[in-house]
Order: sequence, then C-alpha cells, then structure tokens
Amino acid sequence: MSFRLKTIIGIAIIEVVLLVMLVFSAMRFLSQSNEEQLLQRVKTTSELFAIVVEKPLLNNQISDLENLVNQLLIVEDLAYIRISVDGSNLVFAGDKQWLAAPMTVDSDLSKTHDGVFDTRVPVNNSNAFIDMGFRTDAINLMLKQARQSIITIALVEVILVAFFSYILGNYLTRSLTRLTKAANTLCKDGPGFQLHQHSKDELGDVSRAFDAMSTKLEQSYTALKHARSEAEQACESKGRFLASMSHEIRTPMNGVLGVLNVLEETKLNKDQRKLITTATDSGHFLLSVINDILDFTRMESNTLILDNSPFDFRHCVESVVDSFMPAAKNNDLILHCYIPAQVPAKVRGDENRIKQILHNLIGNAIKFTQQGSVSIKIESRELEDQHVELICSVTDTGIGIKKHALDYLFDEFTMVDQSYSRIHEGAGLGLAICKRLTQMMDGNVTVSSEPEVGSTFTFTIILELSDELIADVKQTPSHAKPLDPNLRILVAEDNRANQLVINSMFSHAGLHLDMVENGRQAVEQVQKYQYDLIFMDISMPEMDGMQACKAIRALDDPSCATIPIIALTAHALTGDKEKFLEVGMNDYLSKPVRLSQLIEKINLFLNCEQHKTIDDEVKIDAEVTQPKAALNQKQAANVKSEEITVNKELVDEQILQQMIQDTSADVLPLLIDHYVEESQQRMETMNNAFIERNAEVIEFESHTLGSSSLALGNHVLSNLARQIERLCLEGQAEKAFEYHQELMELAQQSFDAIIHRKTQGFTQPIE
Repeated sequence: MSFRLKTIIGIAIIEVVLLVMLVFSAMRFLSQSNEEQLLQRVKTTSELFAIVVEKPLLNNQISDLENLVNQLLIVEDLAYIRISVDGSNLVFAGDKQWLAAPMTVDSDLSKTHDGVFDTRVPVNNSNAFIDMGFRTDAINLMLKQARQSIITIALVEVILVAFFSYILGNYLTRSLTRLTKAANTLCKDGPGFQLHQHSKDELGDVSRAFDAMSTKLEQSYTALKHARSEAEQACESKGRFLASMSHEIRTPMNGVLGVLNVLEETKLNKDQRKLITTATDSGHFLLSVINDILDFTRMESNTLILDNSPFDFRHCVESVVDSFMPAAKNNDLILHCYIPAQVPAKVRGDENRIKQILHNLIGNAIKFTQQGSVSIKIESRELEDQHVELICSVTDTGIGIKKHALDYLFDEFTMVDQSYSRIHEGAGLGLAICKRLTQMMDGNVTVSSEPEVGSTFTFTIILELSDELIADVKQTPSHAKPLDPNLRILVAEDNRANQLVINSMFSHAGLHLDMVENGRQAVEQVQKYQYDLIFMDISMPEMDGMQACKAIRALDDPSCATIPIIALTAHALTGDKEKFLEVGMNDYLSKPVRLSQLIEKINLFLNCEQHKTIDDEVKIDAEVTQPKAALNQKQAANVKSEEITVNKELVDEQILQQMIQDTSADVLPLLIDHYVEESQQRMETMNNAFIERNAEVIEFESHTLGSSSLALGNHVLSNLARQIERLCLEGQAEKAFEYHQELMELAQQSFDAIIHRKTQGFTQPIE
C-alpha cells in the first residue's frame, strides 16, 4: 500500500470517526435539550393549573372546573386533561383515545413509546389529582429531520475530505520521493549530500534536518553514550536494591536460626526438641529459597558476576560430596564419587558457584532416591589457551522423571510434581539457577531419565588452568599462636566510634596500629613509615579511600605497590569488589567488622603461620555478619533476660555481646559514650542539612551514621540511615528528605536505649 493511499485512508478514517462522534454528540444534545424543555413545560403547566383549580375544587364548582379545563386545551400539544378525586374522574377533556388508555406517569422522553408524555400532580388541600398528556410527535419529527440534515452534511464533508486528502497525498509523495533519493545517495556516497529544500513547512524542516545530519553525527554518538550511561546507572540501582534485599531478608532469618540454636542447647523434652528441629529445618529451607530467589533476580538483572580465583577443583567436589554423606547414610543410600587422576586440581573460577551447582544436583538426587545409590563422576577434556572442559555427571537410582516433564524441567518456578499434594518441597529455582550458572561458565546442563529407574544430570563448564599457589585459609588449625605483635598496621577511618571499636579490637588481639581520619592523612603516613597492612575506609572527607589507594600505589617507593590494602565499606554492592580491585585494593570487608575477620585478613595477606583463635564457630559472610555472642549458653547466662528492660528492637544484644568478645566489657561503656556523643553532633549536622535540603551532606553523614550505629547495636537506626543514603545515591533526594522527622525521632530513641543498656552494666563472657 502506497504512502498516498495510506494518507487518504488514514485521514478518511479519522474524519469518519470524528464525524460519528460529532453527530452522536449533537443528536444527544438536541434530544436532551428538547426533553428538558418538555419536562420544564409539563411541570410548569401542571403545577400552575393545580393552583388555579384548587379553590373551585374545594368549593365543588364543577362548571368552573370544566371551563378551566377547556380553556387549557388550547395549549399546543396538550392531548388531554383529567381531574380525579379518590380514584373517580371528576372533570376531563381532550382526546378520548388517551383518556381511555391506562394512566402511566412518564419520567423520561426516551421511554415514551405511545406518543404522549403523561404526568400527574396532586392538588393541595384535597384528595384530587390532575392528569395531563402532552403529545411528543412534534419533538420526534424535529429530531428526525435534524438527524437527517446532520448526516447529509457529514457525508458531504467526508467526500470533500477524501478529495483534499488525495491532493495532499500527491504533494507529500513528491517531497518524500526526493527525500528517499537523497537518503540513497547518502548511503552510496557518504555524508555531505544536501537537499537544499527551502520550504517553510514540516517537510522543509525534515529536509533541513537531513542536511544537518551528515555534519552532526558526533552529536548522535554523544546521545548514544548518554543513553548507555543511563542504562548502566539503572543496572547499578538494581544492584543496590539486591544488596539491600539480601541484607534485610537474610539478617532476620539468620537471627531466627541463631535463637533456635540457642534453644536447642537448653534442656528440652522430646516434643519440644522435635518442634525446635522442625523449626530449624524450615528456617534453613526458607533461607535456601531466599538465596535462590536473590540469585535468580541477580541473573535476571545481569548483576551476578562470577569470581575468577584459583582453587582446588578436586577438593571442591570432594567437600560437597562429604557434606552429603550423613544424609545418604540416613537414607540408607550408597554415595560415591569417582575423580580420575588426569582431572586437574588447580583451576581458576568461582568455587562457590560450582559448589552451588553440585549441592543442587546431589541434593536432588538424594531427595528423590529411596533406595540404591547416588554416583558422581568427573571427567575432563583439555582445550586450547590453557583451558579445560570439566564434565560432571550425577547419577541416581531414584524415581526418575517422565518424558513430558523433561521439556520444562529447567524452567523457573516449575517442578515435575506441581500438585498441592507433592511430597518434596522446593521453589522450582534450583535447576534453573544451575542452568544459568553453567551457561555463564561457557557450559550447559542436560538430563536423561527413565521413570522408576533413575536419572543422570550432566553439566559441563570451561575453566582456566592455574599454576598459582592456593591459600588454604579454611583449614588452618583452630589452636594457634598469637599474631606477631611487631606488625605495623595502618587504619584509615573517619568515624570516632568506629576508630575506638577497631582500636579496642586490635588491643584485645595484642596488636598495635596507627589511626588516621581521612585518605590524605593515610597517604602522608605511608610516606613517613613502612606498613605491613592497611585497612582503608571508603567514604571519608577530604580524600576517600579509593582516591587514597590510587595515590599510595602511585608513590615512588616500590614497597607501596605491594602493601596489602583492604577496603572497609558499609555496603558490599554488586560490582564494588571490581571497583576496589581496579584502583589497587586487595580485598574488602563489610561493616561492622568483627575481630575474627580482621585476623583472617591479616593471616591471609601477611602469610602468618597461624591464626589467632577468637571463636572457632564464628562464621564470616561478606554480605551479612551474624553476631556470634549470646549463642554460647554460658555467655547467654551472663546477660539475664529479666535485667534487660531496654527496647530490644532498637538495641541488638547479640551485637553488644559480640563487641564484648572482640574487645572487653570494660571498654564497651566508653565506646558507647563516644558513639552517642559523636552521633548526636552528626544528627545536628544532618538536621541542618535537611532544613537546607543539602543532599550531598545527608548522603555523607547517613553513610557514617549507618556504619557506626550498626557496630554498636542500633541496627534499626542503621537500616534507616542506609536507606536515606541509598536514596541520595540514586538521585531521589526528595524521597530522602521525607525521612527527616522519622530519622530525628528514631535517633533519639536509639541513643536513649543504648545509654539505658549501658547503665545496666556488662559482664565479660566466660572463656
């Protein structure tokens, strides 16, 4: 279909639609206005006549009533009049046909089908009624004639519009033909061809835009870069959201599991222990579902980044298989793993994600196998460029999978048994995540199965071979000698409360450190002294941690290029690790840091022979640090529940107990005093910033407030501060300003709660 024909048809359709709407609206308006006039006329006539006949009716003057009725009949379109008393007709006149017809009071002209609009009005001070009928023939005829006239005019207009559309289409086609030829010339000969169309209409504007296009390609490239930047910012916002959700959902769940562990260590009867076991299993299952959903969401938003570190692949597989040995034994299953000698051990990749794939496949195999065995077999195939393809198959003798279910087995949120009566729980994400992870590692996952015989899941991944020494930090003996007290460590931290906390932790570990308040001072200290390790806060005044790291790496002293620098950050967002590594940092820790984490990093980067023992059961998570204190039954006894009357929602007792463990009970009150004093000053600064609507100051201060308040147990205040910081980072300052009053009130309540807790005293946990 040509452009000219499209133009004609398009304009005609638009015109027809508009005319239909116009005709409909006009007819509706005419009908409504005439109906309103009729109703007003009926009302006025009937009410006035009722007033006129009131006196003769009361005096029983029948002749006068008849005269009045006959006189009123001269009114145009009045069909009949009837005066009735107690159901009997007293006086009547008019068309006998309508007088004999049953009386039905009309209220709407459109519902009047007998040609007469009937109305009834009462006569005051009597039992009489006046019935009147008004003919509607004239109104209906007028509306019919108006409808015919309007439709005729509309048809003529459609014909004229079609004619002029044809002329316009020809004009537009000629101009567009010239533009098409010019575009073909531009494609053939390159930029520089000019149309020189000087008309002042829209086509002239198009021609001039075409002429300018060949000389303004650079602007197009700039716009493209801007769009790409916006897309990357949107992706980064998704990453922040994922990190926030990870913290907000997993932290309380870890707390619930921790409390269940505490209860499990108490004296329980058989039924209570069964309930605790059920609750713990349900909690772990829910946590695994949450982790699966978070992983899947990261994959959907393309924010999941695989690690690429050296690790022992054979040990990776064996450790996963060993973890399932108790479950296999409980189910009377044989679980064995075969790894040929030619399978390489030293590779580079994401060890944790490979373990996740193995956990899913082996876990499913054990779950759906009632008797028999589960076998894991590893094969390898060398590739070019120092890469290897690893093939892992998990074979079971379980219930198998029906053929039709294989088509959707790896789809998200689907399970083979979708019924409400299914035996095995799950969110239907495990296999979908496995497939995505293997694809991210340049591999795939497949399945072959036969019902009632068993299934074999096979996945392939491609990893890089590695000759690097793999640090086995996790297998360090639990009983160890102290760290070297002569180590020289520099800490850059601007928050006074955090400074005191870190100082106390290192003192508790028998280590000395130098403390500075910003990145500029850190660079100056490195120029003066030789340091073994640097812990660097990211958000600091004057010079932030990333700028300071760049400056240190750029110093002339060769040793500055190899000093281990570890970032301290309040958030571990997706992509942050890459940013830290890019500027020269070696690793990072999420705040609030624990002493065990600091010791772990010192041993890792300074190649100390052994770790300082703090608590063999402390678990480190890069995203969520779960306080370990109070999970030990002896330590829990030191803080009697009846003595703690503070608001438990505002003060996290577990964090305080962990702080006592990392420092000492004597130091904690001093830390609280410094924290409250500094935070109150910070709240004054933030209050002024809210009043002045200074988003930059609010972002900086809320970052520090979130870090320091979490370190000393004010976790609710920390969450709100981090939310305000996130809004400022994402350019949503107006939403951040809305939290002004809530932040002020919550801060004061949190400070009061932590001070009240301090007055109750702290007890050093029993070693």
